[in-house]
Amino acid sequence: MAAPRPALPPGSPLRAVHTVVVDPGHGGRDEGNPGLAFPRGVREKDVTLAISQALKAALERRGVRVLLTRTADVLIDLRERARMCSGECDLFVSVHVNSVPRRSGYRQVNGFETYFLDQARTAEAQRVAAMENEALRYDTGSDAGRDNPFAFILKDLQTNEYLRESAALAEAVQLKGAGVHPGANRGVSQAGFFVLSTARRPAILVETGFSTNATDARFLTSADGQRRLAEAIAHGIVDYLVQYERKIDVSSPQ
Repeated sequence: MAAPRPALPPGSPLRAVHTVVVDPGHGGRDEGNPGLAFPRGVREKDVTLAISQALKAALERRGVRVLLTRTADVLIDLRERARMCSGECDLFVSVHVNSVPRRSGYRQVNGFETYFLDQARTAEAQRVAAMENEALRYDTGSDAGRDNPFAFILKDLQTNEYLRESAALAEAVQLKGAGVHPGANRGVSQAGFFVLSTARRPAILVETGFSTNATDARFLTSADGQRRLAEAIAHGIVDYLVQYERKIDVSSPQ
């Protein structure tokens, strides 16, 4: 017998129970960026998991069903992450930490940014996507390395019916996340992130801050900072879902 779907909590602005797949970026031997300003031994993969677990709890308190692509320090192929968002899944949210190469003034770069899948319009967006797409080298599936991921992304964009909704979700999350973040509001951008290309739902990638900036790093590695950021991202996700329900005229709880 299938497990019953969770009920909405009293006072929820939502009219139906939604399912969100939250993806803690990296994991296992893919450590992500080294976290130059993080405490010793802490890597991007650790921070993304902690924030994602806090985000799961924050969404569940709001009546949203959440699936994590990983719950421990394990490697998950990029091709498989967004594929977990199928069937009853409504949204895909991938959580990451940004960084910049060592150059003059690099430690001053900071802030919160949200991406959706589309062709990059700036050199910075191209840089970030290339950095995150480097995780493809860890893919171990039978089709790993057989295709050109960038050609796949561009082809997929031609039929991505969720592009507009992904942009709307990104705007909602950016508004709330930037509101609690100590760094700059870097806005919403678009780029060819492979992890988003296999999603068949609205999908975003959240760069929660810079591991190369001391202030961002303190915020992202503190329990209070992780909680505040997770609550803000959850708020943005629910705001988007409320607007989406109105758009499609969801009239009663499911």
